[in-house]
Amino acid sequence: MRLAQHTLRREDTPVAAIASALGDGSESAFSNAFKRTTGVAPRRYREAARAS
Repeated sequence: MRLAQHTLRREDTPVAAIASALGDGSESAFSNAFKRTTGVAPRRYREAARAS
């Protein structure tokens, strides 16, 4: 998840591509796991990280 967090903060890579690169079968499964770990959905994480 740290790699995903880094990518979301610094790149415009689509969430589906990040999920695939990290070996998750689907964007939905990745998003659920990311939210369980961080407490926020990947897209919201990206928006918040870029706003600050």
